[in-house]
Amino acid sequence: MTQRRKWTAIPGLLFLVIGAVVLSAYSGASSSQGRQPDQPINFPHPRHAGAVKDGGLGLNCLYCHNTANKSLDVGMPAVSTCIGCHTTVGGTTAQAKTEIAKLRKYAADKRPVPWIRIHKVPEYVHFPHVRHVNAGVTCQTCHGQVQKMAQVYQYSSLNMGWCVNCHVNGYDPKDGQKAAGYDNVPPAGYSGGAPYGTPGTRAGVSLTPPGMGVRDSSLLATTSGSTTGVTNVAASTANTPSAERRRARYDCSSCHY
Repeated sequence: MTQRRKWTAIPGLLFLVIGAVVLSAYSGASSSQGRQPDQPINFPHPRHAGAVKDGGLGLNCLYCHNTANKSLDVGMPAVSTCIGCHTTVGGTTAQAKTEIAKLRKYAADKRPVPWIRIHKVPEYVHFPHVRHVNAGVTCQTCHGQVQKMAQVYQYSSLNMGWCVNCHVNGYDPKDGQKAAGYDNVPPAGYSGGAPYGTPGTRAGVSLTPPGMGVRDSSLLATTSGSTTGVTNVAASTANTPSAERRRARYDCSSCHY
């Protein structure tokens, strides 16, 4: 190859490198968005984690995934955790009884349930659940409203662009509460939410006990001159200022090591 041809090839190689970087940033994770494998036991998340008003038990995610706030990986519940309830709870429907019978068989055989992993990032990515959970990021922000999924699937793409978008723009706790399905629930004092940092609220949720309204008079709306105790509509729909969004230290080595 002549010297001129070598120099001519450089722009082409540079283009390929840039294309590869962009493709890797916005391609999917090791698992595909929308992936929904059949599990060895058809675990009903709506029954266990769903809202009480919808017939669920309202269990916190950490009851089963009990290492999410203290470990890099969320972990899966031990069979002993499940059987702690289902030694006596046998289910009320034919399907429930069938699935619980499977669980009891694993417990009797002293074997863990061979759950099929749904969410998986590439091997070169280091994702610490503990840092995100303890920073206030709701589980549903990434995983979707699992408490309403009859069969769990991969809600988000988990690609690099999706992750970087949150780290660059910042995380809004109000959006996290909305993703979790906690918006527009007046009994909890959260009617549409309030911007992060609003006096009398935390993560967009009123700190005032249910039924008491909000303490800060600036959040109270009035109807015919009387205080109604509901969040001001303008405040509840306003976007959280960029400066008040939560941001992590944007260091590539935190995930790529």
